Amino acid sequence: MPPLKLADPPRRSTRGQSVVEFALLLPIMLILLLGVVDLARIYTTMLSVESAAREAADYGTTMGAGHWLVGTPLNDTVAQMQQRACVASSDLPDYADGDSNPANGCSNPSFTYCVTTSIGGPCTFPLDPVAACENPTRTPPCWVTVTLAYDFHLIAPMGIDFFGVRLGLPDSLSFARDSTFAMTDIALDPDP
Repeated sequence: MPPLKLADPPRRSTRGQSVVEFALLLPIMLILLLGVVDLARIYTTMLSVESAAREAADYGTTMGAGHWLVGTPLNDTVAQMQQRACVASSDLPDYADGDSNPANGCSNPSFTYCVTTSIGGPCTFPLDPVAACENPTRTPPCWVTVTLAYDFHLIAPMGIDFFGVRLGLPDSLSFARDSTFAMTDIALDPDP
């Protein structure tokens, strides 16, 4: 008589296990992907805001010290600097015009400037009339600093409220970038 063969135990299907694992990991992977995309957006936005500040500060310094005379020249220079900063940052995701008139600049990023007598000097007010920065032969030259403050809204805030305490990333980030240039008079003829 041949030996008795025991029946093979029934095989369990593992197809359902893969679907469950995928369903559990998919939300985590999507959150990580959105986080990476948001970090890349933050980085490129910061670079764009800094570049816009550089554009405005460069304009304010290369036009010569005569453009900083109190009155119409000063007002025109500041308006042109603000316009250049707004145009340079107009492609940012949360860019906002100041109001219905584009000549009034933009509100996001917000524009501030100051002219100081030393690099890294305190910016207590925009322009000190006693500093004589409108003098093209002033030694040392004055420094123009433009600061742009920007509010950035994240795609995926990834924050939770836990017993009244906010954990994780906020809904928006605010940052400021500035640029400083020395005032030059490139059109001024040097003494022979």
